[in-house]
Amino acid sequence: MKKVLIGLSLLAALGLHADDNIQGSMKNMRDGLLQVQDGFLYNNKDSILKGIDKIKKANSAFHDAKSSASFLPQDKKRFSKVAYINVKNLNFYLDTMKEYVKAGSIVNASDAYSGVVHSCTHCHAITRGW
Repeated sequence: MKKVLIGLSLLAALGLHADDNIQGSMKNMRDGLLQVQDGFLYNNKDSILKGIDKIKKANSAFHDAKSSASFLPQDKKRFSKVAYINVKNLNFYLDTMKEYVKAGSIVNASDAYSGVVHSCTHCHAITRGW
């Protein structure tokens, strides 16, 4: 999982095919992912919850297919609806993870975290042509 986070971090830092707004959103998502990861590693529920909130805030920039399209390069705009579906999936997994953390079910929360990483990776695969 750590390799996936490092890969996502590098991609966010590179900002391929991105303008300043997408770079900022991706950086904030990366920072939130790292905060969640640290929370799991150091048994710090507060860190997990703060990381979730940071990711959700950054993810709110993609609130519909039209806004998602505005961040995509011209040759990828046709994928805006698919990207938006991943945004919705990401929010679902973040909400699920938050519920499990609050309930003290860390194993289930970590399973939801896998869904978060999958949503990020899936969107990047589509929009970046991996």
